[in-house]
Amino acid sequence: MTADTTVLQLVRQAVEQAHAAGSPAPGRPTLARLTGATEHQVRQALASLATDDTSVTVPDDEPTDDGLERPVDTGALVTVAEPDPPALAPAGETVTSVTPGGGKLVAWAGFLFGSATSIAANVLASRLVPAGAAPGWQPSIYAEVGAAVWPLGLLLSVEALSRVRWPAGALWNLARYGGAGTVALGSAVISYGHIREVLLSWGYTDLGAGVGPLVIDGLMTICGFAMLATSGTSKGGDQR
Repeated sequence: MTADTTVLQLVRQAVEQAHAAGSPAPGRPTLARLTGATEHQVRQALASLATDDTSVTVPDDEPTDDGLERPVDTGALVTVAEPDPPALAPAGETVTSVTPGGGKLVAWAGFLFGSATSIAANVLASRLVPAGAAPGWQPSIYAEVGAAVWPLGLLLSVEALSRVRWPAGALWNLARYGGAGTVALGSAVISYGHIREVLLSWGYTDLGAGVGPLVIDGLMTICGFAMLATSGTSKGGDQR
């Protein structure tokens, strides 16, 4: 069995270069890719090398299912390169997932929609005619403007959380989340009553009027947290 001269030269060159670089000798699949020859031609070339030049260590390996080339035992010690381990994040840093495209837009859209709906419902609640009101009753401008304060307060508090680079520390965290929690709780309680009154005036049942405000407040809450999660102002849990 005679090997093709060109393939033999290319295979010899590849094996010698690997030895000179201190690297493991490439196997048949690798040599086939490097030389452009078939594995049968590479096999013939390796056989000729083993016969003609005993100073060259000739690999005789096959690919395995995991993609690594494992040597067949020919009496020669051949080192098999293992894949590098996955890179680890530096100590003290948290690896965060990338927000899918459009995530911030959806969070903003949901929060603004919930805020606008809440503001409209609160203003409408101020226009409901109270029991025993005189004919031609109209709400004062102060009542209508004041009704929009509560959802606007929640909107601005979430904005302050997501956009301000707060210092680290327990007191700062208390100020951030304690203050925002107080605003959110107060706004939710007042807005809940206003939205419920509007729904009842529109003919909703007690159950529907009871859960309807939760939909609006829940939308604002989840979208507000989504805005915080995608704000990019924190790293590893602390903001410096």
